[in-house]
Amino acid sequence: MTCRELFERLSEYVDGELSQEICEEIRHHMEGCDPCVAFARTLKTTAELCRRLPSQPIPPEVAADLRAALAGHLSKRK
Repeated sequence: MTCRELFERLSEYVDGELSQEICEEIRHHMEGCDPCVAFARTLKTTAELCRRLPSQPIPPEVAADLRAALAGHLSKRK
């Protein structure tokens, strides 16, 4: 596994969404890659801090803008 491949899968790794096989590849890569270890630690800490934040509803105007943007994006893909 390369650093780029690890970077692309790291969020799923931190969230526990990957197979054991891929997790083992990530752990093996990090045994010899200090920058990836540091990045993984930072991402894990960030995710843990975000989970502690109280959730708040999206303001109605933001939700409306998001729906409009998504509708426009989806209509362009068809």
